[in-house]
Amino acid sequence: MKTKKIKLTAVEDRAHITYEALSVLHKYDVGLIWMEVYAYVAYIKLMPVGDEVWEKIKKELQELSGWASLEEIDLFPFEEKDTEMKKVLDVIPHGVVLLNRNGDIKYFNDYSAEKIFNTEGRDITGLNINKFIDFKKLIATLKDNNMSLIKESLEINNQLYEANLQPIVNKEKVLSSYLISFYEIDSNIYNRFDNLITFDDIIAESNKMLVTIESGKLYSKSDSPVLITGESGTGKELFARAIHNESKRKNKPFIAINCAAIPDQLLESELFGYEGGTFTGGRKEGKPGIFEIAGGGTVFLDEIGDMPPHLQAKLLRVLQEKRVRRVGSAKEVNVDVRLISATNQNIDEMVKNKEFRLELLFRINIFNINIPPLRDRKEDLPALYEHFAQKHSKRYRKNIAGIEKEAMRKLINYNWPGNVREFQNVLERAIALTVSNEIAAKDIMLNYDIVLVDGIEGKSLKDCIESLEKKKIIESLKNNKSIREAAKELDVTHTLLINRMKKYDIDKNNI
Repeated sequence: MKTKKIKLTAVEDRAHITYEALSVLHKYDVGLIWMEVYAYVAYIKLMPVGDEVWEKIKKELQELSGWASLEEIDLFPFEEKDTEMKKVLDVIPHGVVLLNRNGDIKYFNDYSAEKIFNTEGRDITGLNINKFIDFKKLIATLKDNNMSLIKESLEINNQLYEANLQPIVNKEKVLSSYLISFYEIDSNIYNRFDNLITFDDIIAESNKMLVTIESGKLYSKSDSPVLITGESGTGKELFARAIHNESKRKNKPFIAINCAAIPDQLLESELFGYEGGTFTGGRKEGKPGIFEIAGGGTVFLDEIGDMPPHLQAKLLRVLQEKRVRRVGSAKEVNVDVRLISATNQNIDEMVKNKEFRLELLFRINIFNINIPPLRDRKEDLPALYEHFAQKHSKRYRKNIAGIEKEAMRKLINYNWPGNVREFQNVLERAIALTVSNEIAAKDIMLNYDIVLVDGIEGKSLKDCIESLEKKKIIESLKNNKSIREAAKELDVTHTLLINRMKKYDIDKNNI
């Protein structure tokens, strides 16, 4: 015996016609699993029934007046619709979830289940979306926005997404459901620190650093722009994250972008977004920039001194009007973000040389924090040593009990041109290489104590050429304030130089 799915089609829509059909089923004691009736058609799913009984039922149903046909079917219309809906959703290359008015999941695609919610094959249909995201907060925003499409940044399982919430209404404007689309934000471009970083995570014992930290705490209470200055490796982004996490925006996104590491044409679209069809290979639906994505939160523009002039002008307009226009669009969108900027360049000299707009400097420099270099606060070295020694000992599974006096003297006497970042790298190398439980002076290999024979590494012609190219790039980066200026000196494009730096694992902040 097996269940039966049938479609009864009527020639007339008269009273009791369905009752007569049900009477036949009742006569043979056949139970109903599901039934749906429309004008001129009825869909019925029956409990399992034997073939002999089924033939009798079919004969009597077909003899009833008013019914034109009886058809056994494999799928009901709603099952076909569900199957088609699922197939369509699964080919969409981002997360899509359809909810009822209460927030219960009606449909979801494979991308949502596997990459966003990590359901591991479980069917989450019927579960409330609040188990995965703060849907109530989204709904509140939607109502404040007069029930039109809203965009919010959400962090789910340590990944940042742009969530687009769209209410679905019928012709009478009655709400029936909600559609949420999730777009993954590229973590390679938007460098995001751990949400828990605060001023307590900044290692400091020197008066200079303690005063700087107190300034940061004070500025975090305001909502005005902050410009953080200081040499490479001093921890400018760490300060920016700490300011954000002690501000009223701490529960909103913190998104950082390095203006020096991205080609001009790409930087504009990443900052301000673009409309669909603007670029070959871009998203058909377009893409928001970080000022939209970070709505309500903080945007951190690292190395802002490397921003080209035409983007400086566009940024100034965004800060003045608190509105952003995507590339290729005539429409402006309101934005609500706090701006924190950073540079290792002499921004006042850049203004004098007309390399940076004075009016933009006024906008971004309401508050200024200057982080002192490590050579000017060597009182912090012992505390920094304890912090990084513990961190890297655990990483390399070593029991480092201490450091020899001569080794510590070597650390203190060094000038640290790469600041805390270089200190961490040197200490990590020492812990990785030491064969003792105590770091010795020979384990401390300072970057500028390492001299290559003839300046060339390798034996093959290819190795020699690559070594010479690497050496030339490093020299140019040392002699120029920015990657763009180095590219001009080397007579190559900005993009090519960035690709070569990636190839040779060259970090401008560490040279």
